[in-house]
Amino acid sequence: MQALAKRSRAHGARNPEARAATRAACLSVALTCASCGSVGTGGGSVGTGAGPIPPFPLVQVADVALPGAAARFDYQDIDAAHGHLVIAHMYDDSVAVVQLSDGSLVKVLPGIPTARGVAVADALGRIFVTSSPNQLVIIDSASLTEISRVTTGNSPDGVAWDPVDQIVGVTDQGDGAVSLIANAGSGVRTQVPIGTETGNVVHDASRGRFWVTVVNTVPPDQLVAIDPVAATVTTRIDLPGCSGAHGLRLHPDGKSALVACEVNSLLDRVDLGTNAITTAAVGTSPDVLAIDSGHNWLYVAAESGTLTVFDLAQPGLSSIDSELIAAAAHTVAVDSATHRVFFPLEAGPQGTPILRIMRPASP
Repeated sequence: MQALAKRSRAHGARNPEARAATRAACLSVALTCASCGSVGTGGGSVGTGAGPIPPFPLVQVADVALPGAAARFDYQDIDAAHGHLVIAHMYDDSVAVVQLSDGSLVKVLPGIPTARGVAVADALGRIFVTSSPNQLVIIDSASLTEISRVTTGNSPDGVAWDPVDQIVGVTDQGDGAVSLIANAGSGVRTQVPIGTETGNVVHDASRGRFWVTVVNTVPPDQLVAIDPVAATVTTRIDLPGCSGAHGLRLHPDGKSALVACEVNSLLDRVDLGTNAITTAAVGTSPDVLAIDSGHNWLYVAAESGTLTVFDLAQPGLSSIDSELIAAAAHTVAVDSATHRVFFPLEAGPQGTPILRIMRPASP
């Protein structure tokens, strides 16, 4: 029981019932650092001498008002086909859809309790959103109308789309499992238990697998691969030293995975061929990861409001920037076509929700 109690703190920031203490601590850190401005390890401020302008720190493009309560946002995804950014407004029980071009509001879909994970299936014309206590909401991406709601496991969090097998993968965080829902979310659901608590999920097209971050009762946490058709675990990679494995992205070349360790504020780069791991420090309680595939940059957003950027074109983990975006700026999305970076904030300068749009200082 003592071991389980220690591990249960791993996702206090992701568990809706246990998040308040973590956010309060991170807010205190952010407010303490706010007067310091950007940290800027990779770029810093522009010097007075001649030479190219470094890309970092990021330059603010706009703060755009968002509707709804001054409450926590969660995941985002880009609908490139329609030029939209889809944002889960977690504690407003809604999903906001805005224009990628300027952040202007397109539509709000209300009545989606504890909206969390978002995945856009471009070719299918669908948006998948996880919702508590145990639902997947399916939305038509063209008309932005709800199609249906289907059952998942308890406290669904991350969601990913397998376009080949037409399977939706949902992490049932409360069950420590993954739900595999056939026929683009309308078919049979098969649940695969894999640990004490599951974090994020991504689809690996080259291997035909879903990768999932997993917290176990007894360390280490793991990165687990699931065959979506057979509904079986095919690979388990131990993540020694990673406490609270949660955020997850695949490198654009498919050869490695990036894992955010929430409890001890680390980022792991895991070689999917050799299982070798490189580790780097990031902001306090890292959460959402986003990749600019045009520049091969990885953005790591943390509960503390600190953004850390890594150059994925380099081996290992090469940090090129660290800066304070805003208090609790824990979710990030990036448009690889324009290189604009999006941070929905529950409370902007006026205490109301905003979408902060930023960009690199140089192309």
